Amino acid sequence: MKVGIITVYEPTTNLGSFLQTYALQEVLKSYGNDVYIVQSHSTRESIAKVVFRINPKREFFLRLKRATYAIQDIKRVKLIKRNNIKRLDGLVYGSDEIWNLDNSYFQDGFFWGENETLPKIAYAVSVGAVDEQRICTNNSFKNSINDFNRILVRDTRTHDIVQKITNVSNDMVCDPTMLIPVDRMSESIKPLKYKYLLVYTYGIDAPLINQIKRFATEHDLKIVSVFFWHIWADQVIECSALQFSTYIKNAEYVFTTTFHGAVFTMLNHKKCCIYPYREKVRSIVLQMQEGEHLIDKDCSYDEFEQTMQLEYDSAAFEERLEKYRFFSHNKLKEAIGCLEK
Repeated sequence: MKVGIITVYEPTTNLGSFLQTYALQEVLKSYGNDVYIVQSHSTRESIAKVVFRINPKREFFLRLKRATYAIQDIKRVKLIKRNNIKRLDGLVYGSDEIWNLDNSYFQDGFFWGENETLPKIAYAVSVGAVDEQRICTNNSFKNSINDFNRILVRDTRTHDIVQKITNVSNDMVCDPTMLIPVDRMSESIKPLKYKYLLVYTYGIDAPLINQIKRFATEHDLKIVSVFFWHIWADQVIECSALQFSTYIKNAEYVFTTTFHGAVFTMLNHKKCCIYPYREKVRSIVLQMQEGEHLIDKDCSYDEFEQTMQLEYDSAAFEERLEKYRFFSHNKLKEAIGCLEK
């Protein structure tokens, strides 16, 4: 079958968007499908927004590197223009927060199948922290997702909202990045010449910055921020999406506040502190029974250090992951069967 994926995939605002797209593509290809990523807008447009952003000027050369890596990453997927999807046999919507209607980027019916007549399923889709009243009173959204053959969601909140407004089968499955072994989403890099604490966050307040800096100093570590520029980091690194996991793997410790930062930290079994800036981060960590690695913004330094030093029970995590992965593969295979004409 020719299958199209409708999702957010550009590795220009964060690396997780591309990684979940790439992973889902690889899984669907392994099932014997010809897989395309449906463009919501042109690659040139998304790259230009990164390169020609006026501020902050200090990031300009880093943004050029980011654009280069983004082009390299996008070549790993097969794109199809939005107006050519009638050539496909069916569509898979998701993963990520493409049903978060509070986000202006996703307020386009393209992301929920408005007026789309091709067979449709959703995989690991999420509404994020959307206002429930807003989404439940959007008639276009409600009518469109009621036309889906199967909806598989990423979190309990999405499950509850979808159950409230549809009669479509609605199971909770793992993010696509958890469907395949982590080494299939990793590529080699030139190792850094020093030991480091990797940071992956949009931004944090001063108290947590101070905890990170103190821990790094006391443990003779450099602070390396991947993808995001932070003045308090010793080094900022731009990389391809598939190099991200390798930088995590090579780190002594990890600090992150993001969903996919947490996922790849767990997949690589790293000692870490995960500050759940959003509820979805806390949810995935607790779902994988790794709550001991969570901290809050008011934690003391002793709590921060104790959490960071916790050994990772790799065997127990992999056993839980394999069960979740097996269940999710089976549900996805069943859903893909609904697309066959």
